[in-house]
Amino acid sequence: MEYIEKNSNFKMSIESFSKIISERWNADGDIIKNYIFSNISLCLSRNSQAKNDLERLYMADKLKYYNAFLNSSSLNYVLIMQATIEEQIWARKILGILLVAESDNNIRNKVIKLLKKYYPLVYESVKKRNKEKLKNKYIKMDIISRNIEARFDAAIYFYFATYISSEVVDQGFIISILNDIEEFEFSDLINRDFEEEIEKYKDEVQEIKLLLKMEYGKVFNIKDIFRHNNEKVRNCGEFLEDLFLSNKLNINYIFHDLDFINVDKIILSYVRVSKDKNLELLIQNIISGLFVQVLINEYKKMRDMYFKSSGEVLHYELNTLVEKLKIIEHENVNLKANIESLNKEKSLFDKNLNRELNKLENSHKQQMKIMEDKIKSLEKKLSEEMSIRSELESLREYELNLNEFENNYDLTRNLGDYINNKKVIIIGGDKEWRRRFRVKYPEIRTLNGFNENFDASVLNNSDYIFFYSKYMNHSTFHKAMNFIKFNKCNFGYIGKTNIELVEQEIIENISKYEEYVTKQ
Repeated sequence: MEYIEKNSNFKMSIESFSKIISERWNADGDIIKNYIFSNISLCLSRNSQAKNDLERLYMADKLKYYNAFLNSSSLNYVLIMQATIEEQIWARKILGILLVAESDNNIRNKVIKLLKKYYPLVYESVKKRNKEKLKNKYIKMDIISRNIEARFDAAIYFYFATYISSEVVDQGFIISILNDIEEFEFSDLINRDFEEEIEKYKDEVQEIKLLLKMEYGKVFNIKDIFRHNNEKVRNCGEFLEDLFLSNKLNINYIFHDLDFINVDKIILSYVRVSKDKNLELLIQNIISGLFVQVLINEYKKMRDMYFKSSGEVLHYELNTLVEKLKIIEHENVNLKANIESLNKEKSLFDKNLNRELNKLENSHKQQMKIMEDKIKSLEKKLSEEMSIRSELESLREYELNLNEFENNYDLTRNLGDYINNKKVIIIGGDKEWRRRFRVKYPEIRTLNGFNENFDASVLNNSDYIFFYSKYMNHSTFHKAMNFIKFNKCNFGYIGKTNIELVEQEIIENISKYEEYVTKQ
C-alpha cells in the first residue's frame, strides 16, 4: 500500500495524516495521532533530563495545555494507560503540549527543538535517512527494552519526518512504522475485544471450568479459596495472604466487598498461552489470577479516582473560576465607573434644568411666547421622530424575520418578469453594489443613501421604492419616507447584500402588494 501521496498544495500534519490513514483503514480518525502522541508522551515522561524543559514550557500556559489533553481522545488511549501514575501525570502534560503544537507553529518549533536536543540519534537518522546508529543502540538492549525503545524512537522519527523532512523521507521506514501501528491497533492482544475473545475461546474456557468444578468445586472468588475443603487450594490462598501480610496488608480488609470476579477472563488468559490441562497447574494459575485480577481492578479504580479528584484537577478548576472572577470584577469596575459618570451627568443636567426653569419663571411674556413657539417646534420634531421610530421598529421586525423568508424563496423566479413596465427605485447601498445592480437591471434606478439633498421629484410616479437600510443615513430615509407617506407610494426594505437574494426580496414585496391589490 502506498501511504504517502505527493501534493504540493497540501500541508501535512500528524492530525491530517491520521485522517488520511484512518479512511484507508476504515478506523477512528485519530488512530495515528493517538499512537504517535501517546508514545512520544510516554517516552518523554521517562526522560528525567527533559522534564525541566517540559515543565517550563507547560507552566508558561498550563491552562491551555490542560484543556487540550482533557478534551482529547488521546487521553484515554490504551498506551497512555501503560505508564505508572507518575509517568501518566507527566504524559498528560506532554500530550497537551503536543496537541496544542498541531495548530501553533511557535509551540511546535519548541517541541521539535526539545526532541532534537534529547533524541539526536533519531533526528540524525531522519535527516541522513540512515538508521545504523539506532540499530547499534538496540543491539545493546534486552529484548523487552529494545521493543519499547524502538516503539518510542519510531514515534519520534515519525514526528520529525512529518514536520522537518516531509519532502525527503525514508518512505520504507515510514511504511514499516505504519505497519507496526496497524498490527498494534488491529491484532495486538491489548486491543482485542474481551467479549469477542470469550466467544472465540468459549469451548476451551468451558472445558477448563468444567474440569475445575469437577475436581475442586466452586472457586470463583477470594472467599471461595479460604473456605475451600481442599488443603492445596487453601494453601495457595494462604501463601498469597502471607505475602500480603509481609507487606503490612490484610486481604480481609482490602477484599472485604469482593464477592464476584469474572473467572472467565482469567481462564481465557490461561487458554490463550497454554494448552496444559494439568489440574494442579490450572488451580494454581486460577488462584493467582483471582488475586492479580482483584489488584488490577483496584489499581484501575484508584487511578481513575486519582485523576478525577487530584490536586491538579482541582487546581485547574480553581484557576478557571479565578479567571472568570477576574472578568466579572473587571466588568463590575467598568459598570461602577459608568454609573458614576451617569450620576455626574445627571447632576449637571439637574443644575442646568433648574437654572433654565428659573430663567423661564423670571422671563418676560415675550420670552414665554418665544419658548412656547419653541416647544411647539420641538413637539413637531418629536412627532416626526416618533414616526421614524415606528418605521425603524417595522424595519427591525422585518430584519428579524428575514431568515425565515429566505428559506421560502423560489429561486426560479425572475425579477425581470416582475418589474416589466414598472418604475422601481432603490435608495441606499454602496456605490459598487448600486453599479452592479444597474448593470444587471438598467430599468431600476438607484439613489445614494447618504444624499439627503436629492431631488424628491425623481420619486414621482414610482411603482415601488425600496430602502437598503444598512447603507444610508437617517436624513435621506426621513426625506424619502415623507414623500412616500404623502404620495401613498408602495415601499419595502432590502436586507441582503447578495444580488440574487435581493432579487428575491424585491419579488417577494412586489408579489405581496399585487396579491393585496387583487384581493381589494
